[in-house]
Amino acid sequence: MKLTFIGTSHGVPAADRHCSAMMLTIEDATYFIDAGAPVASALLAHGRTMQSLRAVFTTHAHGDHTIGVVQLSDLVNWYYTDCAADFFITEQAHIDAIKAMIITGGTPTIDETRVRYRIPTEGQVYEDEYIRVEYIRTAHMPISYAILVTEVGTGKRILFGGDFSGELRGHDIPKVIEEPIDGFVCEMAHFRMEHLRPYLATCRAARVYFTHVFPLDNYKDIEGIVGRYSFEVIMPRDGDAYEL
Repeated sequence: MKLTFIGTSHGVPAADRHCSAMMLTIEDATYFIDAGAPVASALLAHGRTMQSLRAVFTTHAHGDHTIGVVQLSDLVNWYYTDCAADFFITEQAHIDAIKAMIITGGTPTIDETRVRYRIPTEGQVYEDEYIRVEYIRTAHMPISYAILVTEVGTGKRILFGGDFSGELRGHDIPKVIEEPIDGFVCEMAHFRMEHLRPYLATCRAARVYFTHVFPLDNYKDIEGIVGRYSFEVIMPRDGDAYEL
């Protein structure tokens, strides 16, 4: 399973960073976790075919995590008619808005046998021959989730945190990081290292990927923990890829 960071900025894009989006690839299958970047273009730029797209999983409704769903699902609907994919969107009102944008853009109908919008609930929401996907509630918004992906063949697991509560007041980092897992993708825009340290002390992930960082001086705090914990500290940029 290969993890590619498509967008690593916080809520506002930078000249060299898109907003949050990550791509998982396994054999002939492609998946996205969040889609705040132009993920349709990114998929092709990284040598994947649109026909390889299986699913998009979003953590919450904020635009910096979802806006790419509009273009991607629109393209699957009217242009790549030999494709089909599941789009997990956390709220029905958001699904309705995406559909309205597509229809008002001139496409009269949406083929919902191929463009399948789904509302996730807590627990396992998806499984195919390559991955299982579990949604875990967080306190960032009234409806927001972390996403745990397990590779079926190897049992490797990676937790995508999405966004957490301000200063981690909701104590919403899932306890799965206290289990042996292969990766934890952790945002750093809504709290400082002082709020995160108690969770890092019990974290048993092999790697922690710090992304969605704001303010940018949080990078100094991240650099300051390198070598202090059992996990590898990674600060990815757009386009960086890692084998799990």
